[in-house]
Amino acid sequence: MNSESGQRLPMEELKRRNAPQTMIPQNCPGKEEWQELLHRLDELERHTAAHTALLREASSRRELYPTQEQTEALARDVAEIQALLRQAGKKKEISISPPSLGTAMSVIVWLALILLGTMVAMVVLQTIWSGLAALWSVIKLLIP
Repeated sequence: MNSESGQRLPMEELKRRNAPQTMIPQNCPGKEEWQELLHRLDELERHTAAHTALLREASSRRELYPTQEQTEALARDVAEIQALLRQAGKKKEISISPPSLGTAMSVIVWLALILLGTMVAMVVLQTIWSGLAALWSVIKLLIP
């Protein structure tokens, strides 16, 4: 027999080349190992399905989440509200100042008007009382 290069090979070499390849024994899993592998595969499938469902749900709700501009606007509004609350929480200072001249004059004018009104009312009541006294004295003269 000739080799590819045209040389004759000894018989032992030819037998060695044509001998069936010896199979390297592989470690095949046993029945229990197959069951364990199938169990792990089922767990992976469940986890993958759960993650897929979560991703679908998150992608469908994406429109519901605020945008960056909306988030910044909300942050500004919250800061303004907090500043207003801090300012509203502070006690206002009580300042007492004497009344102005205009206020004092208006009070004096009102007091003078009340005094004048009271004096006029007293004159009217005195006149009525005197008239009633004169009428009574006339009635006493007429009735013996």
